[in-house]
Amino acid sequence: MSASVRRLFIYLLAAVALVGAGATRATASTISLGSRIVISPTTFALPVEIAGALQVSSWEFALTYNPADVQVNTTCDPFSGDIYCSLLTSYATEGDFFAAGAPFNLLTPGFVDLNPSTLAQTGLLFAVSGAYGGPPPSPSGSGTLAFIEFTRLGNGDSPIGVRGTTVSDTAVPEPGTLALLATGLLLPRLRRAMRRANPR
Repeated sequence: MSASVRRLFIYLLAAVALVGAGATRATASTISLGSRIVISPTTFALPVEIAGALQVSSWEFALTYNPADVQVNTTCDPFSGDIYCSLLTSYATEGDFFAAGAPFNLLTPGFVDLNPSTLAQTGLLFAVSGAYGGPPPSPSGSGTLAFIEFTRLGNGDSPIGVRGTTVSDTAVPEPGTLALLATGLLLPRLRRAMRRANPR
């Protein structure tokens, strides 16, 4: 194998490796929970945060909790000076992540799952969602999506879980797609170099 062919072959392997490594760093946005904010001895607000976002136009999440210890504060009073209680969306208030779209963003407080017999909370808040209403591009980076207000029944220390999804205006290629693209660009050059190095 000639030096030029060997060099092209090494470039091809390096390009595929670098593209694969770069693709693994371009991870999808993550939704997680922040530190609880004490409102009163019996109530707190829970921030739901996003990180690594790339032009996110909408999001949705669900929370799971121990209803014997904490419950979504569906009876919060928006006229009491409580900034985490909204007249329109009650226990859910908008965070700063979609701030550039205010006041045209859409926030849906979701649904508190209730036991059909007792109408008691079961420990699930689902379909909380937000949509960006501002000018493009949609927000990227990190921030707070929303605050959910809870009331304490017990000590309030039981874990709360979150599951969330986002919709991005920008599609990030899969690692395999990027690797195939790099291979497709470099492989023809490698073949031509090999033919020149080994003429028939």
